[in-house]
Amino acid sequence: MKTNGLLSIAAVALAGLSLPTQAFAQTYPCGGPGPGERVVGMTQGGPGVAPSPLCAPDDSDSAPSRSSGRKEPEHGDGWLRYEAETPSNTRYTAVAWHQDAADIWVVGNFVYRNDAALAAVAACNAVMGKGCELAGTWWNSSVTIVRDRYGSFAMGWDGNGGAQSKQTMADCSAHQLLPCEVFATIALGSRRSPDVSVRKFYAVSAWATDAAGDDGKLYVASGYRKLEDATNAAIKACSDATRTACKSNALTGNGVILAYRLDGGEISATSETSAARARAAAQAACNKQANTSCEIQAVFDSRRPGLFVHDFKTGQTR
Repeated sequence: MKTNGLLSIAAVALAGLSLPTQAFAQTYPCGGPGPGERVVGMTQGGPGVAPSPLCAPDDSDSAPSRSSGRKEPEHGDGWLRYEAETPSNTRYTAVAWHQDAADIWVVGNFVYRNDAALAAVAACNAVMGKGCELAGTWWNSSVTIVRDRYGSFAMGWDGNGGAQSKQTMADCSAHQLLPCEVFATIALGSRRSPDVSVRKFYAVSAWATDAAGDDGKLYVASGYRKLEDATNAAIKACSDATRTACKSNALTGNGVILAYRLDGGEISATSETSAARARAAAQAACNKQANTSCEIQAVFDSRRPGLFVHDFKTGQTR
């Protein structure tokens, strides 16, 4: 019997939709700005899930343009669009991220929210090339960045007693065996500028779905810069070897995939951000199912390139 280590992508996506936010307005998923709304950020998305815009009520209807005094929108790159704002003593900080990056970009001390947002995305794109998204902007307190087991981020505001950041952590943790990690706490006015070394390496594992062709092995493709490439490589390696249909069962970006065996012959694979967390997650899965034994067989680091075949029967990898 097999246990799939890949949680429902739909569940992960729903958890991520409400996470990135701003201190100045309540945000919510949208298809784009409607009357009385403006786009203030994007969800980071997740494995196989496209990012979605986040909207907030437009609180700047009476604000004149910086340059002309007219109510005229400013335009950024791609989906970014923000209403112009008047100068004030408020200083904005912004966070941007990229689905293939293992870190985030932060800029601070901007008079205009629009400038902070565009600067954060530009700093990210300068390193990643393109595809960066705004996580959010804020003007007081701090924000907490949490990381899930796949290596994706979510952000919550720490103001008002930290209710939102606590909810962000709870929503993230509800969809995995271990609590999500606090990746960083970003203070107002901070700057963070990672270099190209933060680009992720992906690993994906696959196994046969047809019982008749099941060879009891796990096929792992590791060291790929794109999740899709790792997924295709793992499934192809499995299909070529078994001559039957295969599917992916675990994935990670800059983390590990762990193969383990429960008593009674049940086999499984899970992913986490480190080997220690993966072992703890596997043990938690075994405990949850009241297994008397939990055999950790192999750990595959996504930063080590290669195509690996793990045999659950022998516990050996080649």
